[in-house]
Amino acid sequence: MFGRFKTKKVQEEKRPVLEIIDKYEESDDPLGATHAFVKEFLGPCPERYDMTYRYEHSLRVATWGKRIAEGEGWNPEPLQMACLLHDVGYPECKSIEDFDKHPAFSADVAALFLKKIGYDEQLTESICKAIAIHDKWNDVPEDATPFELSVRDADDLDRFDAMRICMLGRSDIGERSSRELLDLCEKRLTEVDGAYNRICGTDTAKAYWNDKCDMRKRFYEELKTQLQGTLEVL
Repeated sequence: MFGRFKTKKVQEEKRPVLEIIDKYEESDDPLGATHAFVKEFLGPCPERYDMTYRYEHSLRVATWGKRIAEGEGWNPEPLQMACLLHDVGYPECKSIEDFDKHPAFSADVAALFLKKIGYDEQLTESICKAIAIHDKWNDVPEDATPFELSVRDADDLDRFDAMRICMLGRSDIGERSSRELLDLCEKRLTEVDGAYNRICGTDTAKAYWNDKCDMRKRFYEELKTQLQGTLEVL
């Protein structure tokens, strides 16, 4: 399932990632090794904001993974590792069209890395499946386990958090009038109402998700109030 690197030709094409993976060996600290690999492969630096954002996003997703795992009474290590690796395929994207394939690319890279460090085969398979479906909304596979759904839950929790509101604000607000922004608030509030119906893998993730929806709803309702006040002044 996760064998995009099997042929000699592809191995040659993917030489940079294979060279990085080759540096790693079996480890008694797989979480630390995973963190080191993700940082090295994504290469966050001032010249590459995209990879810096991707790396920092992966750290935040791993934090959400830890919270979900602890809330469910699981060993947090495998889920944290999966969350760290969930976007590691982005450097393999060579075109705009490739971005939609990044979950599959990430699963392939993760499979190679986890095999190299000698990680448990069954957990590796589950981690790779979780990564491969992390971009789904409610169209998740029926056989996906709570663990396998939890990477997408952790990913979306970060994408629905305060930082994403700030990022949306830069493009949403722009140079718009108060009337235009009121319409935008109504649109965003409708989206939030629909988001409450999102399927989550665990009760823990669902509780966190509802909190994030509540936060977004409060934000846009408060913004609406301010904008309506502006119109009253005018």
